[in-house]
Amino acid sequence: MNQTHIGAIALTCCIAFFAGALFTCVLVHNPEPPAPTLRQNIYGLPLSEMWAIVQDRTGVENSTAVLGDFRLVIDGHGAVEQLSFEFYGDDTGLPHWYRVAASSTGRVTWNSLEVDRVPPGEHPLTLFTEIERIPYRELAGENGILIVGVSSQSGGLGYDASYGDLYALRQGEFIPLKHVGFNTTEPWYTIDVSHGVKDGSGLVGTYYCTIFTLRDLVKAERVYYPDGRFFWPPPGSLPADTDELPGLGAAS
Repeated sequence: MNQTHIGAIALTCCIAFFAGALFTCVLVHNPEPPAPTLRQNIYGLPLSEMWAIVQDRTGVENSTAVLGDFRLVIDGHGAVEQLSFEFYGDDTGLPHWYRVAASSTGRVTWNSLEVDRVPPGEHPLTLFTEIERIPYRELAGENGILIVGVSSQSGGLGYDASYGDLYALRQGEFIPLKHVGFNTTEPWYTIDVSHGVKDGSGLVGTYYCTIFTLRDLVKAERVYYPDGRFFWPPPGSLPADTDELPGLGAAS
């Protein structure tokens, strides 16, 4: 069964890298109790708190949720112009696909559709806590428009800095990389950032860089620093539930 739900979110959407204001979301859903207000986040984009509201409104069983993809558009003044993401999860024991979208006016909609199964992947909150830590000020181009896209990948894929900057994301800091190679059926996520320009045809993005979380880099066969050294995560930087480094830094 396909369901569409419409709510209103008053978004005061300013990411701290320009005006210093923070992203605040108020979900209005009458005739329910007073709308919750998201606590301001030091990184300016409290996606982790937004997830708590989405979970409550959609009724998804939190432990079963898996992120599909995510898209964020930030305008030249640092405001969130567009935010949308897809995820999977169970509702009353049945697998569903969900899509959540927030416009620049604050209107939020979500759709749900029953599917055959929930695919493998990471919980949305795992990626959201990383995405909200990205130092957007460092990524902003000349006009400040940014397009951030997160998608799930698997199989044999290689990434090289000669086509665009590569970074490992560690607690909100970038670690430059030269090459990353995967060859696994276990899914990982890429965080692709483009600089945006608006012309007569709409918003056009120019690829700028790809970011990997440390959680995903441990799934890679080979990872190199710009000087050719094998990459190894700094001490104490790996996720608590990561026990080993399968193939990380190994030459192929």
